[in-house]
Amino acid sequence: MVIREAGIMARGYPLVYSSYHETGAGIDVVLRSGLLSGILNFVESAFEKQIVEYIESKNYIIAFKADKILAEKAVEPEPIISYIIMDKEKKIDKFISKNISPLLKKILKEFILGYTGKNLSYISIFEDFKKVINKNFEIESKSLDEKIKQSLF
Repeated sequence: MVIREAGIMARGYPLVYSSYHETGAGIDVVLRSGLLSGILNFVESAFEKQIVEYIESKNYIIAFKADKILAEKAVEPEPIISYIIMDKEKKIDKFISKNISPLLKKILKEFILGYTGKNLSYISIFEDFKKVINKNFEIESKSLDEKIKQSLF
C-alpha cells in the first residue's frame, strides 16, 4: 500500500497536508478538499453521521475521520476531517478499520487538542502539524522500491 497524501481539512479547505506521491496531473488540492467535504456533508445530512469510512475509486481510496473543533470566536464547534489518499488494493476493508481509521482519529484528536480556539483561516499556523502527519504516515507513503533503496543505503 502506498499513501499518496494525508491531511486535515475544515470548511472545505485543506488546513494542513503532506503529499508523498502525485494523485493525478493538475488536480488542485483546494478543489479536491471542497469536493470531499461536500460529499461527506451530503452523506451525513442525507443518511447517518459517520456512515462513510472511505470512498473507493478505480485507482485510489480516500479514508476519512470526522470530528468537531471550536474555532476562535465560534459559538459552536464545527466539522473537521482528517483524510488519507492511498492506492487501491484488494481486501482493504479490514486494513482501513484496524490501521488507518485509528491513525486518522489519533491525528485528528491531536490537532483538535493543539488548535482548539485558534482562527482556522490562518492556515500558516498549522504548518508545524505536518511533522505529526509525516511521523504517522511517512513510512507507509513509500513504494516498495523506495523502501528497499532506503534499507540498502
